[in-house]
Amino acid sequence: MTITEQPLTTADAELSRVRRMLTLRQDVKVAAEGDDVELTHPWGRQRVHALGAPTVRRLLALGAGPVDADALAGDREAGRLLSLLGRFPYLVTSILDDPLTGPLATAVPIARSAATPGAPDLGTTAVVLSRFAYLRRLPDGPADGGGGTIGQGCVMESPLAPYRVTLHQSAAAAFVAALTTPRTVAEAAALAGLPEQSGAALAALLAGTGFMEPAAGAAVGAAPALPAADPPLWDFHDLLFHSRSRAGRHDYTSGGVFAHQDVPHPPALPGAGSNEDEPGIDLPVPDWDEVTARDPRLTEVLEGRRSIRTYAETPVTLEQIAELLYRAARVRQVIPRDPSSPNSYDAIDRPYPAGGATGELEIYLSVAACEGLPTGVYRYDAAAHRLQPRRWHGAADEAAFRELLTAAWRATNCTVDPQVLLTVTSRFGRLSWKYSQIAYALTLKHVGVLYQTLYLVATAMGLAPCGLGSGDTDAAARALGLDWTSESSVGEFLIGSRPASGSGSLPQGFCDIVDTMREQG
Repeated sequence: MTITEQPLTTADAELSRVRRMLTLRQDVKVAAEGDDVELTHPWGRQRVHALGAPTVRRLLALGAGPVDADALAGDREAGRLLSLLGRFPYLVTSILDDPLTGPLATAVPIARSAATPGAPDLGTTAVVLSRFAYLRRLPDGPADGGGGTIGQGCVMESPLAPYRVTLHQSAAAAFVAALTTPRTVAEAAALAGLPEQSGAALAALLAGTGFMEPAAGAAVGAAPALPAADPPLWDFHDLLFHSRSRAGRHDYTSGGVFAHQDVPHPPALPGAGSNEDEPGIDLPVPDWDEVTARDPRLTEVLEGRRSIRTYAETPVTLEQIAELLYRAARVRQVIPRDPSSPNSYDAIDRPYPAGGATGELEIYLSVAACEGLPTGVYRYDAAAHRLQPRRWHGAADEAAFRELLTAAWRATNCTVDPQVLLTVTSRFGRLSWKYSQIAYALTLKHVGVLYQTLYLVATAMGLAPCGLGSGDTDAAARALGLDWTSESSVGEFLIGSRPASGSGSLPQGFCDIVDTMREQG
């Protein structure tokens, strides 16, 4: 048998070429009025005048379906359209299409800062995936903003990239996986089982949309189109959380959009837990006149606020804990929902502000030393101003309680044995029923507000407050008897008796470094 190699014809080469197709994001609306068009999109609305009828037709065609980018660039009469797309690159979706196997990848701009993706020739430059890039499956649902259907394919995102890339073929995902180690494009394509030209096209798209960077030690200037190295002072989860919980770096619907109306809104007040079968402890309500008569002035409290990690020999009392909780965290009122509105819910009014009056924060006490209160775990019923003892079912529950106190001790750099640990939890559903993308960020802001309120009240009362910066989610769930996906610890705060050396130490004037800095500047 004789085999003769036949050179590829021009038609064969064209048939195997990976094409870059362009289309508008699916949520871009083009309204034409003669030679003018109005573009409406997630970031606003623009009116473009005097485009000319041919350009208007081409723009409408681009909105109707993908157009070959090379064919568009070769069209001498498409210059005005290309100029328009260059002005609004954040509206243009790029699709890599292999005529033999179908779509390879789709890059959707998700931020107004998105620029037109470059197409660098990486050659033999060693590249590596950004450590901030990640793959996931989007929830099943309607079409996304850029030409794909949510839930179809694996999407790649990064807080550094103003694009979302959908990988339509398993070989494309394998190519990305190969680049978790520094490699040339040819090496990654071979490992993934992709034709080299397909790998080159995919690598150019990933580089142009911000998902790759030069490998350490790559020749300077070898790939000038690649983004700079990842920012060294950010952890992956921190930068992702920051970029996704604020507008500007993504195109996901965020804010008070009420995305979960098919799920009942969690109740305003939590019910008793399964291990709350003992009578509650009704706490004394502080007297208004007595409190206002002895409280220092607000400015003195603000200037005197400190984190105190030493305690008096006599522990804090139940009466002091009761007053602190009442003044800082009680439920002042429940505002009933409007039954005629599907977006309405029972709102909570507390001494500290909260977005949407959701009142999702709860407080649990892990008591090691408190005069008048036995050692154990308690839930603060903020509406009834009552402590609900949480019964231990065995040695494991008590061990989790000790674990919480040990974690708090470590968080103070092992400087103080806790007297009373307040664990702040969030009933997340109270927030996420209304707010999308920002719910967890919002609950952390509420924790900060509660911290400051606890600090100020405790300082005014002459107690020793100390907010902690970390805690153990699993230990808290075990000790408090919680499902951490429904209600979980989001903050920890220590309260103790203030030592005699710290009493009466509120300042009588401001302290600052203004003069020193002005002398230096």
